[in-house]
Amino acid sequence: MELASIKRQLRSFCRRNRTALKYTQIGRYTAEEVSDMLLKSVGAEEVEKVLQDIEIINQRGGDSVKYFMLILEGIKAA
Repeated sequence: MELASIKRQLRSFCRRNRTALKYTQIGRYTAEEVSDMLLKSVGAEEVEKVLQDIEIINQRGGDSVKYFMLILEGIKAA
């Protein structure tokens, strides 16, 4: 997947879940800022894996926002 597509999908996820993300540590950032920070922190390959996981979680009716927040917590702790 190319970088532009990864950024677009990550921004789309952040926008769709804006209300849930608003009350977290990333709530003050825009979707564009979140996607740029995440790409700089872990790289496009890892973000692509996260997006694939989010898609699977959504298909199974899980809580993809909680998963995303756990990923961010892990990055923050590292």
